[in-house]
Amino acid sequence: MKNKLFWSIGLFSWLILAVFSLHPIITGAIPFWYDPARDMLSAWDNLHKLTLIGSTSGIPGIFYGPYWIWFLSIPVFFSKDPRLATFIVSFIPYMIFFPVILSRFKSYFENDIFLILWILFILTFQSYVIFIWNPNNSPLLFLLSIYLILSSLSQKTLTGGLKKVFLAGLATGLALNINLSFGSVFALSSVLFFLLNAALFLKGTLFTKIKSFFFQLISFLAGIILTFLPFFVFEVRHSFGQTKIALKALLHGGGGVVTIHGLNKWGIIESFFARWTELLHLPSGISLIILAILAIALLLLLLTKKISFSKSEKILSLFLFSLTLSCLGLYSSVRNPVWDYHFIGIEIFWMLLLGIFLIKIPYIKFIAYGWILLLIVMGTIGLLGSLKTPVLATDSLIAKEYMVKTISNDAKGKGYSVYAYSPSIYIYEYSYLFRWLAGKEVPYDPALIRPGKEVYLILPPGKKAVLNDFINYRTPAKLYKTVKTWTIPNGTVILKRTVS
Repeated sequence: MKNKLFWSIGLFSWLILAVFSLHPIITGAIPFWYDPARDMLSAWDNLHKLTLIGSTSGIPGIFYGPYWIWFLSIPVFFSKDPRLATFIVSFIPYMIFFPVILSRFKSYFENDIFLILWILFILTFQSYVIFIWNPNNSPLLFLLSIYLILSSLSQKTLTGGLKKVFLAGLATGLALNINLSFGSVFALSSVLFFLLNAALFLKGTLFTKIKSFFFQLISFLAGIILTFLPFFVFEVRHSFGQTKIALKALLHGGGGVVTIHGLNKWGIIESFFARWTELLHLPSGISLIILAILAIALLLLLLTKKISFSKSEKILSLFLFSLTLSCLGLYSSVRNPVWDYHFIGIEIFWMLLLGIFLIKIPYIKFIAYGWILLLIVMGTIGLLGSLKTPVLATDSLIAKEYMVKTISNDAKGKGYSVYAYSPSIYIYEYSYLFRWLAGKEVPYDPALIRPGKEVYLILPPGKKAVLNDFINYRTPAKLYKTVKTWTIPNGTVILKRTVS
């Protein structure tokens, strides 16, 4: 009876969360700007010529691996609509694979705790479900790798355990190929965990401990290295350019390639704890007080021997400790800038830590039940409210589709040029959408666009002086005049300028 109740609640929760995510995907109220459009263009081009690299990383001259582009190419092969790509590469992984992997932590979490953790994660990080961006898929790979590493320790044979570690290396390698920053943190934390686990929990002589650590390290690194085969092939073809840059970064104290400044050390600590705040959906001060209370309560319960940790729980806690130490240690020591998005992946740490609190302090589960119910009700109200709000009121895919169709319909197949103002200069989103919806090649680099007799200017809301400079720069007043104007509900203006 209890099992049926769990599955009924679980199915109902899944349907509610699926509606929350499918609504923006179907309506097109999903982000579509520089990064997703750039990757969609690469995926489209990949169908004609296989790429061995992905998009640029935060270090100039070093690229992500090609797996993200290859993955995106699957939905792009069937349809160029970003909605299908979002459904396949974002919705399915987090709405199907993520809960399946999390449910495998059954030796740690009961069904109700697993459900609490998954619902909170999806409610908090819904952007991972509806936003095409390569780092967003890495938390799923980190969770998979943690499961494989922990389950490897319970295998009856050495070979079976090392196979799991090898698979964890593959998952970590794939994560490194789409999230180089936190992927490096995770890889380091995994190695540290192997070392600490062998020292603290493995029975036997010192030689046995060293041998176990060595075999785990080799298996883990072998899995990672295997995922970098496309990288090595690319490097051989291009005189090892990326390798030289990477070695330069390592030889200069782990950084220094990028000269701009990112987060300071206090900012790094704030970003580390920010994911906990987001997970609880509470102000930072309140969430940190709750964290302190839970940590103190857990410590007191342990000291008074009212609760105890099983060996598996101690091992999980050791992994979380290794992850914390690696994250704060590495990010505080590198010279290259650390940004807030470099912490994509640390939410897995906070989710599992919350799971430990829920296991060992059971009465807080009832608070969690009530809080999740309130969040779902609030989310439902927000969804119903969004049905009354025009989708074009947001900087969304559908808004930019509307603009592209407006221009294409007005041009009626005649020759024309398009410029769109962007702080990043490049206009990947319009390059993709014009190719898809209008069959027109619009270079993403404005420097490659040749202005014709008819020029359409896309001007997002902004400072009039800046936009006027842009208008006069692209279509000088001495040569062009405005013959038509459209104003989109989100404040974007389209100007049609023709040679006077």
